[in-house]
Amino acid sequence: MQSSAQRLLVVEDDVTVARALSRLLARRGFSVALARSCAAARSQVQSFDFAILDLDLPDGNGVDLASQLLLNQRVPSVVFFTSSTDSALLARARRLGSVVMKSSDPSALLALVAPDVADPPQSRTARSTKGRSYRVSSSTVTKSPAPALRKQRLR
Repeated sequence: MQSSAQRLLVVEDDVTVARALSRLLARRGFSVALARSCAAARSQVQSFDFAILDLDLPDGNGVDLASQLLLNQRVPSVVFFTSSTDSALLARARRLGSVVMKSSDPSALLALVAPDVADPPQSRTARSTKGRSYRVSSSTVTKSPAPALRKQRLR
């Protein structure tokens, strides 16, 4: 578990995905605030340690929301968790943060958000994930002790 709970903002309009993601992160020791739209995310009054944003939202897109959150210093870093196939939008997202496809193993997302948190207990038949590289969109993320949460600058 984390020594002090980091505050994460999760912006996801799919109720099932949002619930599963929130539970997964809470089990890892994070304090999770959930928003289902850009407007709901903007209405959050506090700042967060990190944001996980969907790209396709009912009232906008995650890239524009991320730009605003970063510019207003509401979050220092973002990661996009999406199933979008819009190549232009994905390219814009990659300029602001990492992109993880929803079809990926959840470990790929956790490797970016909590690289120093131990892997959960595994069954005897499960393959170990230690030292494994994860496919994250068009780039590969390797779990390492190096901090994955670096401040992203607007370009």
